[in-house]
Amino acid sequence: MPNKPELHPVLVRRINIVLAAMTVANMPMRVTDGVRTAEQQHALYQVGRRGKPGEKIVTKADGYRVKSNHQVHDDGYGHAVDCAFIVGDGLSWTVPDTWWAAYGALCRAAGLRWGIKINDWIDRPHAELPPQI
Repeated sequence: MPNKPELHPVLVRRINIVLAAMTVANMPMRVTDGVRTAEQQHALYQVGRRGKPGEKIVTKADGYRVKSNHQVHDDGYGHAVDCAFIVGDGLSWTVPDTWWAAYGALCRAAGLRWGIKINDWIDRPHAELPPQI
């Protein structure tokens, strides 16, 4: 039985630094998405493309022709995570813009790429390793 795909160890170290700093700043977060299969990525690709009212496109990667950095790379690892804020007993993506700005600044300071632009929308939960890793 093959091993479960994992996140790249450099990504894990860097995002853990970011999450620890966010906790110290009283804006705790956790990883909500890491490695995805092609099927999982394709399901996300369908969001905003099914004709449902109010639904917006959330990814440009269909999981097959265009792979996401959440999918396993040639090195055997996923290179991206999505994070959310821990608010009360749950998770939230609806927080002040300053919280997202702090997360983005810490991601960049840790050597991660933050916030992929999709049309006129920024995927603020997203952080990934830069291509040279």
